[in-house]
Amino acid sequence: MLKASDSRGNWGLKGPVSSLILLYFLLHFAAFSIPGLPDLSFVAYGLVVLFLVVCKKAKWKQLGLHSDHWMQNLVLGGLAGGVVLASVPLMDWLIDVSGLGQSELFAGAENRDLDGSGEVKSFPIYLGLTVTMVLAEQLFFTGYLIQSFLLKIKPALAIYLGGIIFTLVHNDFKLGLFLLGTLTATFYHFTRSLVPSLLFQLSCSISSWLLTYQHPRVFTLLGFLF
Repeated sequence: MLKASDSRGNWGLKGPVSSLILLYFLLHFAAFSIPGLPDLSFVAYGLVVLFLVVCKKAKWKQLGLHSDHWMQNLVLGGLAGGVVLASVPLMDWLIDVSGLGQSELFAGAENRDLDGSGEVKSFPIYLGLTVTMVLAEQLFFTGYLIQSFLLKIKPALAIYLGGIIFTLVHNDFKLGLFLLGTLTATFYHFTRSLVPSLLFQLSCSISSWLLTYQHPRVFTLLGFLF
């Protein structure tokens, strides 16, 4: 039985929803007005959260960053994320031992340019950017927005909305993003902590790097998620 923190926000729905709508249109307007602009939307989400904390509209603990039941939350996030991380090399190994690697289905998979750049991204740089992005997104979407939904509407509906919103704001309508949004919202609902959600999203992002640069054959099996 999972233990939940008693920390709650008191900002209602108006602030989070208004912030989401404003950022959505501002970010899309910027992307439309400046072709080739890098996606730095996570910076905007992080700045909103920082503004809330500095202006004492919210506390880190209310947003889900706290040490309550920390061992439980580390184990939950670590196990969930570990399953995702282990699945990529495991599936690649199964492709080898089963002989499927020699089939036409996987032919030339190692030569795929999955990110379209033709270059392998440095893992340390990727990890640093990913940690920053995951922290900003989870604080804004799960700790600030989804928490307000969970306090005002039925949990099942709030979690489902979390998946839809997470997909829409990334402007990339893929099943993986929807599942990521719903699962991180679910972790938060049962623990009232961002620790499991942070670890899970970080693990998914690292798995994406492994899938793109280390185990591209597995993309043939998991491409529907990405």
